[in-house]
Amino acid sequence: MSAGKETGTDPEIIYMITGEAYCLIDQGCYQEAAIEFLRCAPLERDPLKRAASLKELGYCYLRLGWFEDAMKIYKQLLEVYPDDADIRFFLASAYASLKWTDEAIIELKTILRLDPTDVLARHDLSLCYRDKGWLRESLEEMRKANEYAATYGNADEKEIIKSSLGHIEEEIQEGDEDGTKETFLLMILLASVIKRSRQKVRKPPGEQ
Repeated sequence: MSAGKETGTDPEIIYMITGEAYCLIDQGCYQEAAIEFLRCAPLERDPLKRAASLKELGYCYLRLGWFEDAMKIYKQLLEVYPDDADIRFFLASAYASLKWTDEAIIELKTILRLDPTDVLARHDLSLCYRDKGWLRESLEEMRKANEYAATYGNADEKEIIKSSLGHIEEEIQEGDEDGTKETFLLMILLASVIKRSRQKVRKPPGEQ
C-alpha cells in the first residue's frame, strides 16, 4: 500500500485497516491492533466510526495494562457520547485498575441508575466496595448481581459473578480484610473482556 493511499479517506482502505485490527485483537495481539487503530482513526471522516476505532483502541490499552492511556481515550469519548454505557463501563475499569476506586464507583453507579440490570456493572461495583474494605456492602451488591444474572446474564456473566461471590463470602468467613490486589485486577479485567464479547455487532457509539 502506497504512502499516498494511506493518507486518503477511501472507505475500502479504512475497512481493511480496521478489519486487520479486529483480527489482531481476536489473536491477542493488542499492541499491534492498537497501532492499526491509531492509523485508522485520523483517516475516518465519520465521527461515529472514528469513535468506534478509538473505543477499540482504549480496549487494547486496557488489555496491555496501559490504564492511564485507556482512561484518557474513554474520558474523551464520554464527553461526546455521555449516554454510552459501555464507554462508561470501560472508563470505570481503567479507574479501578489504577486504584482510583472512588471515580470508578461514580461511573458504575451512573450506569446502574440508567440500567439496573447491567450485571457486570454490579459485579465491578461490588469489587470496588471490596477494594475499599466495605465487605458487607460488597457482598450485598454481588448477591444482587447474582440475582439479576439469573434472569439477564449470559453464561460467562453468571460464571464470573458466581466466582467473585464465592471469593467475597470466603473472605468474610475468614475475616480477611486485605484481600489480594491480583485477584481484584484479574476480575476487573475478566469483566471487561466479557463486556466487550457481548457486543455481538461492533457498532459506533450512538449508531442504531
